Amino acid sequence: MWRSPVVVTPPEVEPIDLESAKAHLKVDDTVEDELIALHIAAARGHVESLTGTRMVTQELVLTADTWEDLGHLPIGPVSEVLTITYRDSAGADAALAADAYEVRLHGLESAIVLRSGRAWPAREAGSLITVSVVAGYGEAGVQPAEVMAALKLLIGDFYAHRETVQVGSVAGRIPAVASVEALLANHKIHLV
Repeated sequence: MWRSPVVVTPPEVEPIDLESAKAHLKVDDTVEDELIALHIAAARGHVESLTGTRMVTQELVLTADTWEDLGHLPIGPVSEVLTITYRDSAGADAALAADAYEVRLHGLESAIVLRSGRAWPAREAGSLITVSVVAGYGEAGVQPAEVMAALKLLIGDFYAHRETVQVGSVAGRIPAVASVEALLANHKIHLV
């Protein structure tokens, strides 16, 4: 079983820049730039949590219970596996040699598998496996159109409903949520 990913090196840029978000929101002045920038980051974070897909390049640490978990990484698209560490049966920290495994990339989905003739090393009982990776679509502007549309819908929704509470009118917000879900459906990583 995988634990929640931990971001080690956050993205240097957001998938949507401030000017694009302001154009989408039809905002011309700079008064709310800080708020809009916050909404951009919040939308990215929400989409990443919802899908397991990283919008822009970032370094993360993944933690698993078993070697078998490595057969299906919980995030994507993975561009590089930096290290795989574990606690060996003697209780010492150890790194899995890079020549012991290979990374298989299939679109958003990634797997770490043993090379032929190799075996997973013995681990201390109850210890975890840590995998450091670089993941994300790349820089801003290379994300799929559906993802960009979902991000803009979320930014617009966050901006329009930043402090309002509408008791009894939940139905008015459902279309935005349903649209975001539909746009992201093909960009989710499904754990088996």
